[in-house]
Amino acid sequence: MSLNGVTIMGQQNNRPAAADNSAKDAAFKRLFYRMPVASMLVNAADGCVIDINPAFQRLFGWAREESLGRDSGREFPLWRNKQQRELMLQHFHQHGRMDHFEAELVCRDGRLKTCVVSVEYIELDGMLCRLSMAYDITEQKRFDAELKKSQERLNMALDASQMGIWDLDLGTRTLHCSAQAAYLHGFHAYPWEGPLNYFTRSIHPQDRKAMRQAFIAICRGEQQRYKLSYRQFSQQNQPRWLEATATLHRDANGTPLRMVGTLKDITDRRRNEQALIDSEVKFATLFQGAPEPYCLLSREALGIIEINRSFTDQLGYLPEQVIGQTPEQAGLWNDQARARRLLTRLLNQDNVQGFELSVRHQQGHSITCEISTAALSINRQPCLLLSVKDISARKEAERALRASEQKFALAFKASPDSISMTEQASGRHIEVNEGFTRLTGYRAEEVIGKTAQELGIWSDYQQREEMIAELQQKGQVREREMRARGKFGQELLVTVSVQPLSLGSLDCMLVTARDITEQKLIEARIKHLAYHDALTDLPNRTLLTDRLDQSISLYKRVNLRGALMFFDLDHFKHINDSLGHSCGDAVLQAVTQRLLATVRKQDTVARLGGDEFVVLLSGLDADHAQCLQHIRSTAEKLRRALAQPMQIEGHALELSVSIGIAVLPDHGDNPEDLLKRADIALYRVKETGRNGIAFFEQAMQVAASERLSIESELRQALALGEFQLHYQPQLDAASHRIVGAEALIRWHHPKRGMISPASFIPVLEESGMILAAGQWVVAQACQQIRRLLDSNMVNTDFRLSVNISPRQFRQQEFVEHIEQAINASAIPACHLVLEITENIVIQDINDTIAKMQQLRALGVAFAIDDFGTGYSSLSYLKRLPLDTLKIDQSFVRDCTQDPNDAEIIRAIIALGLNMQLKLVAEGVEQQEQLDFLMQLSCHAYQGYLFSPALAEADFLRLLEVGK
Repeated sequence: MSLNGVTIMGQQNNRPAAADNSAKDAAFKRLFYRMPVASMLVNAADGCVIDINPAFQRLFGWAREESLGRDSGREFPLWRNKQQRELMLQHFHQHGRMDHFEAELVCRDGRLKTCVVSVEYIELDGMLCRLSMAYDITEQKRFDAELKKSQERLNMALDASQMGIWDLDLGTRTLHCSAQAAYLHGFHAYPWEGPLNYFTRSIHPQDRKAMRQAFIAICRGEQQRYKLSYRQFSQQNQPRWLEATATLHRDANGTPLRMVGTLKDITDRRRNEQALIDSEVKFATLFQGAPEPYCLLSREALGIIEINRSFTDQLGYLPEQVIGQTPEQAGLWNDQARARRLLTRLLNQDNVQGFELSVRHQQGHSITCEISTAALSINRQPCLLLSVKDISARKEAERALRASEQKFALAFKASPDSISMTEQASGRHIEVNEGFTRLTGYRAEEVIGKTAQELGIWSDYQQREEMIAELQQKGQVREREMRARGKFGQELLVTVSVQPLSLGSLDCMLVTARDITEQKLIEARIKHLAYHDALTDLPNRTLLTDRLDQSISLYKRVNLRGALMFFDLDHFKHINDSLGHSCGDAVLQAVTQRLLATVRKQDTVARLGGDEFVVLLSGLDADHAQCLQHIRSTAEKLRRALAQPMQIEGHALELSVSIGIAVLPDHGDNPEDLLKRADIALYRVKETGRNGIAFFEQAMQVAASERLSIESELRQALALGEFQLHYQPQLDAASHRIVGAEALIRWHHPKRGMISPASFIPVLEESGMILAAGQWVVAQACQQIRRLLDSNMVNTDFRLSVNISPRQFRQQEFVEHIEQAINASAIPACHLVLEITENIVIQDINDTIAKMQQLRALGVAFAIDDFGTGYSSLSYLKRLPLDTLKIDQSFVRDCTQDPNDAEIIRAIIALGLNMQLKLVAEGVEQQEQLDFLMQLSCHAYQGYLFSPALAEADFLRLLEVGK
């Protein structure tokens, strides 16, 4: 058989029925080309296209001549999803046909068509073929989608209005209700269908009769539409007021057929209507019971409508004497001129507040009163409520207040702060108090008539100019820190406040100054302790890291080397255990002196804690061999110096040391790597018997490969749900009640089990994965707060703390991420505490403060974690919207043994209490540590003394026990 010159069948059939088949083929040809359905014929043997009909060409845009002979699978890109085609063919081969297979097909110009595909076998000229027909349902699908959207919009509108709809079949008495209508009648919020009497069973018995009468009236045709309010009892047996509307629909003969309508909850409206009635009753009660005189005036005529009992009691007028008259007609006002001003304001419909007027008592004497008005409506009549308050006693009190101005002078003189009054125009002193004399040394007679500039009180000219500029701009100065100089040249640090003051007609300035010199010395000491070891006054780890950074930066620019020597005193613990910690401290001080005496001035000696010292050799020869020789020689020299006998508290002691060495920049380009590698070398010395020296070698870097492995697995851990949150309780130090917890991330590896945070958190930080992990931790913590609140497991004062990394905090969207987590969990933000480190603070103080203030406005609290171990300036600390200082466990660990740690804790607690901050101690493991902290008034603590960090289930059990 041939279609338009193209032979569809490749073989001739010589069977006796050939003529009959030829006729059938011709009929098929006519049908194939005329079919309105897109159709394709494919050779079942090789899958090549035999023919396509015009409907196919119109639908998909393929010309017949470019389609014939193509492989329908590989060369004919009709199917958007090849897997769908394979699935269809698989079903077709199994069952011999495929009916109504929905798929997306691609037109020649790339447009997509949604079609229903049917495939069946046919035999033409003895050749087995596949006939594929595609019905275009694209518009139908679009119409269905639009219909669905329309229905959704209708449902949304109904939901927004909280209105339900219903449809009653009057023949069967079957009621169809929307989900909202069902919900309003006490059913679950799903569409409902059932008998009318079952649906109305919860209606208040008193309202059922009215509903039946309304039903009869609308069916009789007395009303086409009807509206009815009734009460329905909820599952909690509480009455709910509903408003129903109904519209009757009849058939062609006028017989009632259906009734449709709406349902709406009007409980609040009925409650408000009742409240309005109650309010008017209350107004009448309050009006008559008010202790102040009140009269009610009509708004238009200003005639007195009513007076209360206090009006009669205090002013002497009976109701029948004044009702129906204006106040002027009743003779209430003594001062007619001021009364006319009051009348003008009332006629202009101005509200009056605190208008003083002399009122005549019914017996004739005058009373000074304060008139106030309020507009209101009584029974829809505009009225004025006039208050006539006797202020005679207040006026007397004001006179007494003026007489008491001498008390200000007494307070001025007795204040412990320095207070001075100066002329605003000239700046000359008018008066100073004794506090000024104590602070500056100047007597009053030496100061009065002179300016601060003439006396040279402000020692910093720039600060003085800035204070004057602030005063001119803002009109006052509040607690500005300035440097001052006393009469005898003593330097002072003061906080200055300047406030404008009027003395009669003279404009003055009140200047208050408070001496903060001692406070600043304390702050400087704390700052020094933040960077230096309290026992030896050597640089601590923080300062050493800073100097290492500087050295590394320098050696990158110039051809020099350096060395980092990590010292450990062998068996130093024996000295502490046998001779006591005072002797051990003396040994550490002696070691310090010997190290300082041996190294060069440009070298750094630091103490990291315990018996760990570090020596940083700077500016060494770049020649590798000579440099190593010099380093080894210096290390041996230091080892011999420390090995010399020493007399400590009557004991002859000899020390040996182990030294691990890392070379700069060969063994690392950052302080952490250098310290780590020097420490690795130190442990190599300890492993080989102590009292020796070892250089770091690349073979020691086993931990590096472990880190790479951890980083690779960490990238999958978050997606695979391997992270968990554990919770370490925080307890009130006084009551030992759980008042909060710290949320800590843990990694449960599928093969290696629980992995130490110390092993993977630094990797998260360095790789940048801390951003995703940190966001996950905040979201999980907020969800945990929600669960705890919903289950009543915690009180309203419970706070959950989350550690925030510097990289996470510096994200531009950080505040938005926190707010999203809070909103997603629908928690009060006050339950969330964000713990930040001092390093976060100093990176960009203005950005830090801005973000903290935004989150503080939401209710989020902030804590400084590991306080005292970072770089922050205490001057920054007072600018931050902080709630809590957390005392680092490194100080708590030895606070009962190491006086340096104890002193640091005392300073931190004193600072926190002075700034009214909450104090939380970390790492409390011994009762002695807790006792020490409680003596210093530390508010709260956490640590192994009470509980380690717990998995969620264990933490919840602990909370349950606590309840």
